[in-house]
Amino acid sequence: MNILIAILVLGIIIFIHELGHFLTAKFFKMPVSEFSIGMGPQVYSYETMKTTYSFRAIPLGGFVNIEGMEVGSEVEDGFNSKPPLARFVVLFAGVFMNFLLAFILIFTMIYSNGKYIQNKEPVIGNVLSESKGSKVIFPKDKILKIDGVNIKEWNDISKALAEKDPKTPIQVELERAGEIKNVDLELTEDPENKRYIVGILPEYTIEKYGALEAARMSLFSFEKIFSDTLGGLKLIVSGKVKSEEISGPIGIIKVVGDASKEGVGILIWLTALLSVNVGILNLMPLPALDGGRILFVILELIGMKVNKKFEERLHTAGMLILFAFIFYITANDIFNLTR
Repeated sequence: MNILIAILVLGIIIFIHELGHFLTAKFFKMPVSEFSIGMGPQVYSYETMKTTYSFRAIPLGGFVNIEGMEVGSEVEDGFNSKPPLARFVVLFAGVFMNFLLAFILIFTMIYSNGKYIQNKEPVIGNVLSESKGSKVIFPKDKILKIDGVNIKEWNDISKALAEKDPKTPIQVELERAGEIKNVDLELTEDPENKRYIVGILPEYTIEKYGALEAARMSLFSFEKIFSDTLGGLKLIVSGKVKSEEISGPIGIIKVVGDASKEGVGILIWLTALLSVNVGILNLMPLPALDGGRILFVILELIGMKVNKKFEERLHTAGMLILFAFIFYITANDIFNLTR
């Protein structure tokens, strides 16, 4: 089931990317012979007068076959017969759709979830079950005093405990359902952070964002994901990331499958993250990728003509290198999973 969810998530990201190419190609009246999700032999296809829509055996990748991209092609309204600006839009549309998908997913999560507002009063929102105090203090209890020290705000709790011997029980005066209670409480050792804790969390309320504020927060989150992805890519290119830390198609399927166990919210955030990653990777100015083709169109836009045969050979070589890289990271995934 996890594998199916992972394939579905990647399929949506790929479909949205290819849909961008497809819709803009149709907008500029470029002939599209096939819109495919997946690679390898066809499993299912639906043919129309102008386009074949297909699913292929390997559920990773996809393509839109726009006619007229070959050197010397004389296809009417073919890709290379169109002005540079139209070709730029078609090539960039896939990346744009990935970014748009990520933004919509982030906006949906932020707008629907809202923001958590902490109650400044010393009211307990939750008690850690593993803490020693879980048997004597409960959610909704309001702490009034700790060892005789008045507690007026949540932050006063840590101040009152700062000078205490962590191994000595503390006396807590609290209000519970309108009654005053006095309890003796032992602090719980937190070995991971090498400290002693009460084991309580503050009370929170959820406040919904307005549409404009949610959009602003979504842009901020998108920008953070974008910059973090670029930073990670920079580390990979500079060789500062070990091979076992790099995930290919199989590794990503495992990560998405694991995330699906944590709930829909985590899965949606991961989908947004992966969509940004796919967009940035395709935007890299490397032969065979959208970014490589965009680079040549930009050169043409500023008046620098590039020999089409040379460009095509470069993209062909880039495609071979890309397939070799995919093979390498897939083998790396298998090695990491089996060791």
